[in-house]
Amino acid sequence: MRATPDSLRRVAASPATIGTYALLIVPFALGWFDARFFSPLALPGYLLYGIGTAIGNALAPRFEFWIYWVPFLVGSYGVASVVGVGYEWWRDRRADDSRGGP
Repeated sequence: MRATPDSLRRVAASPATIGTYALLIVPFALGWFDARFFSPLALPGYLLYGIGTAIGNALAPRFEFWIYWVPFLVGSYGVASVVGVGYEWWRDRRADDSRGGP
């Protein structure tokens, strides 16, 4: 897959990208607002938030934890974009195989 504006737009709006982003954000955000809503689905988001918080705390220890939501959201979208690129690559490869050639 080539990096054209159409392919980048397709990856950014891919169901795999949006679904992965929602899967990372929603369960963690629900648990952050009310601990009763924490579920095992929040674990990937919690790990991303924990890593970002550890790095952020090492760089700027005086910030409060809610400030780390910005890097968490950006990092989650980065992870989701990688999943979206993989999905689009797999989909293109599958389409090429069904047509019988490269």
